[in-house]
Amino acid sequence: MKKQTGIWLDVRNAWIINLPLEQEGTITTHHIVSSMEENPAVTETIMSTEWGPHGGNNQKTIQERQHHEEKRYYDHILRSLDPGIEELVIFGPSEAKFGMENLLQVQHKSPNIKGVIAAEKMTEPQMEAWVREYFERPAPRLLPR
Repeated sequence: MKKQTGIWLDVRNAWIINLPLEQEGTITTHHIVSSMEENPAVTETIMSTEWGPHGGNNQKTIQERQHHEEKRYYDHILRSLDPGIEELVIFGPSEAKFGMENLLQVQHKSPNIKGVIAAEKMTEPQMEAWVREYFERPAPRLLPR
């Protein structure tokens, strides 16, 4: 079997779900928390002099900070991925999944991205079931004792 992984992703959390190579193995998950602010406060600068700026904001600085936080978050996720992954699906409710896809495509040794799919918020068991279904892996059967 191929080494298959799913990443549920939004701007605050990422869950990496690794399917086992053998049917009876256990799914492993890894949770990563982001330090990104979803909607940072915009501050205004008001100068008391006549020739200084009279209002406005430092939007460019805020956007640059968001970009750097986003890059650190994605890099942390990439470092947490198993290098042997053969197939990957990225899913989640926010646009962050497309940023992760773009970053993976820039890399030369990225896994085969099978899909980037919109999905709602889920619990960890729901994420595991979703990834298993996406890769058409049946749930492990419990045998009676």
